[in-house]
Amino acid sequence: MDGEHLAQVGAMATSLLALILSLAGLYLQRRDRSPRLRIRVRYEYRPGTRDEARDGTPRIYDDSQEGLYLLLGDFLREYGLEYPQGSPVVRFAISNEGERVIYLESLRLVFRPGGRRFGARFVLDPTEEKVIPYDLARGAANVLDHATDRQGPVELVPGDGVGYKFELTRLANTLRKEGHTGNVRLTLETTDRLENVHRRPFSVNTDLWAYPESGPEPSD
Repeated sequence: MDGEHLAQVGAMATSLLALILSLAGLYLQRRDRSPRLRIRVRYEYRPGTRDEARDGTPRIYDDSQEGLYLLLGDFLREYGLEYPQGSPVVRFAISNEGERVIYLESLRLVFRPGGRRFGARFVLDPTEEKVIPYDLARGAANVLDHATDRQGPVELVPGDGVGYKFELTRLANTLRKEGHTGNVRLTLETTDRLENVHRRPFSVNTDLWAYPESGPEPSD
């Protein structure tokens, strides 16, 4: 191979590398400017009244509902609390980690019966305490519509965040009343103004959290 041919190959390789780097840069730039929403979840319990919250009684939390349930008994005995004084909750922290403002239009709790990956979807309405077919829930079961301190879409500027919590006993009782029992897998599904859908799975075990309105039976 003569020198002229080698020079041509080298020039082509250089041009190809420059094209790849340019495309990679454009991709990363576009990615940085696209909506980047992070949703974190944890299970939590703390006393429910303001006076109890002020007395220094800490809250307990865990990444799983099973972990929280195991911690709960010892916690109640240590601080002399009677369950259900306060309430176990599943808490979500939604944060904007991108470079663009995000407007959240809706937030719903979605699930498929039996944990199936395909098939009909339903929406659990924690306010009305009922389950609605997904196709019929377009104008209902939107958690954002029931936020008393907000009206319209929720604005998240870069670096900002918002939190939501749901009582596990209320979710579990609603699921059981509607015939869905066991460890039900749900998804927190939020849609922004650009119709991007962001999801975070979690679970509610009716065997752990569902009980009659009079309260759970005391445990040994």
